[in-house]
Amino acid sequence: MLIMTLMFTAAANGFASVQMSVALPRISDTYHITVADANWVNIAYAIVAATAIMTSARIMQRIGLKRLYFWSCLLFVISSVVGLLAVNFPLMLAARIIQAMAAGVMFPTINTVIVQVVPPAKSGSIMSINSAVIGLGAAFSPLLCGLLITYVNLTSMFAIPLVIGVVTLILGHKYVFDVEPRMHKQINVVSIILAFVGLGCLMYGFNELTDKPKIAIPLLVVGIGVLVAFVIRQFRLATPLLNLRPLRHLSVSIGVLIYMTGAMGEQAMLLLTPLYLERACDKTAFVSGLCLLIVAICYSGFIVLTGRIVDRRGMWPEVSFGFLIMSAGLFALILMAQHKSVIPAVICGAVAVIGDAFINVPTKDVVLESLPTRMVPHLNSVFSTSTQIASSMASALFIGLLSATVTRETASGVARSTAYVHGFSDAVWVALAIEIVMLIVSIWYSRQMVKHGENRVGEKKIC
Repeated sequence: MLIMTLMFTAAANGFASVQMSVALPRISDTYHITVADANWVNIAYAIVAATAIMTSARIMQRIGLKRLYFWSCLLFVISSVVGLLAVNFPLMLAARIIQAMAAGVMFPTINTVIVQVVPPAKSGSIMSINSAVIGLGAAFSPLLCGLLITYVNLTSMFAIPLVIGVVTLILGHKYVFDVEPRMHKQINVVSIILAFVGLGCLMYGFNELTDKPKIAIPLLVVGIGVLVAFVIRQFRLATPLLNLRPLRHLSVSIGVLIYMTGAMGEQAMLLLTPLYLERACDKTAFVSGLCLLIVAICYSGFIVLTGRIVDRRGMWPEVSFGFLIMSAGLFALILMAQHKSVIPAVICGAVAVIGDAFINVPTKDVVLESLPTRMVPHLNSVFSTSTQIASSMASALFIGLLSATVTRETASGVARSTAYVHGFSDAVWVALAIEIVMLIVSIWYSRQMVKHGENRVGEKKIC
């Protein structure tokens, strides 16, 4: 019941992570702001979640799983109440920030628990089931939120997380327990500040890169510099906020990069398609959410399959095949964009996210199992942090590109729907370029893993 309870919470966090995917047009209209500004509900969520993830391993060691779970669920409930009362954009943003704090400390925890209590031969299947559960939470989120946005109002979408939060509190009280002895570990506040400031500057720079390059480029430089300082500090600290030592192994660092870029391709589809459907095709948030539900169900189904494949065969050629079909799906999205047709968009989007199903679990599970058990919680935090960084980068970069194109073309007299088609295509072209590069990298990487006996779960441990 412990794993099932944590999976339910993971589904709730999956629900929250994409809750705003169909809401950006309505947020923009309701609060009279641009889509790029409205997108800060996604960017801020990812930045705060990434920062919270870095602290999760230390917090669990210090207060135990049960207390960590309780405070996470309580924050989730509080964020939902604030969201329901969001009469302006700052309150909406505050709700998302609190929600990110709640989700962030729990994102890596379930994978850590799985590795600790599940035999290695079954860990890939269990992790894939967990990913599928998160996917289902993310699948129904756009549909249910789109339904409430369309037929009630914008803030009503926070009613569902409120109910889920109360249920998780009850389940946690009954079934969650500590899985390891508590240890008094200091949490480095300076590192938290560096991570938050660095990610904030970086994402603001990506979000405004095409619209305000004179501001964006210096911020990108500052963000990179601060994050470099953060990384150096983690290697020097005896007890770092985020233990990056596993990344000293080339196979681990490239594996994390592959995992991140796969997530960016999936995010490109999940973030851009609702804007395309609602603004270019003139569909409601409910229809947009229904389309994303179909896409997400495809992802969840295939991710269970890929977990079984990696347990039997390893990551070659599965990961490279994932990048190939993701690239095909993104390219097909570009070709069909001008036709403003819903069904082809859904089919192409489904192909793209199925590609990430072939990248996600195989890469994560093989890399995790290649490390000694003592390093697994730290690498889980790295993976979870990288997921949020990838999400925020994708959100800032792709929505920023789309918004800049729309602003520029509508100012020159182009119809709004046509401008959204062009903005959508521009952003997807960039995503496609990234995935093609990583397809080539993944072929080399997977072959190297086979060569060195690290292609399958449990084959070889990196010392």
